[in-house]
Amino acid sequence: MKYLLVVFGALILINSASAQKDRSLFFGVNVGVKLANKNYAARYSGAYQNELYYAINQQFTYDEIYRLLGDKHFALAYDAYPLNMRYSPGLVTGLTVGYQLNPNIQMSLDANFNKLTAKDVFTVEVFDPTNGTSEPVINIGQLVGKESRFDGRYNIDYVADGTKARFIIGLSGIFNAWRIDEHVAIFQGYSMPLFSKFNPTNNFTNKVSGMGWGGGINIGVEYPFSDNIIAQIMYQPYQTKVDYGYLINKRIILQHDLTVRFLWK
Repeated sequence: MKYLLVVFGALILINSASAQKDRSLFFGVNVGVKLANKNYAARYSGAYQNELYYAINQQFTYDEIYRLLGDKHFALAYDAYPLNMRYSPGLVTGLTVGYQLNPNIQMSLDANFNKLTAKDVFTVEVFDPTNGTSEPVINIGQLVGKESRFDGRYNIDYVADGTKARFIIGLSGIFNAWRIDEHVAIFQGYSMPLFSKFNPTNNFTNKVSGMGWGGGINIGVEYPFSDNIIAQIMYQPYQTKVDYGYLINKRIILQHDLTVRFLWK
């Protein structure tokens, strides 16, 4: 990483000294895909604040599941929770405003929004007196978490010389904010909300939104459709330190955006 910073800084100095084009403001729209890190999806496993346990063991909910199981008692086993919950790829949309310092150096601000979904299953052990085997009777339910994110990026990009396709490399500073939109457990069609937007739980440490900061790298290619309309295809790996209310014991938690910018210069 430090060698990349040295090379990138040298490119900025060289090209700033040899600028030949008037500076100009540009605007654009972004569309792409976010591949979010699965470590944050563990927030929706139902084990974060024992949400699933408390939801299922409320008397009304327990009675309803008891009825769905054909009047059989049940319990959450110690291994009822998913261990590898992850996000599905999410659609990224946003806007860009930037400034062309010279033919090779541009600065820009991205405001990108996306929604993520995390899905997995949980298990309940059913106490069936008619079960004549030593194996437990297991039934499966679904866990669904839906999350909104905002990424604000400040980019400094170097665009190589060329008449058509031009290589891009750059750096980003990132502000990230997240919010839970939905978190439910579903068992045989019966839905159990695991949080409320207005009264999350009786436990006030339960976080339903947060924010953080980080940085990333921009790697891509630019292609002009005309003198004023340009497409930039970008791969943007990044890392942010975000408060989800629980500790993740990893130093590197990379996430990835694949983005196409359509710019008017």
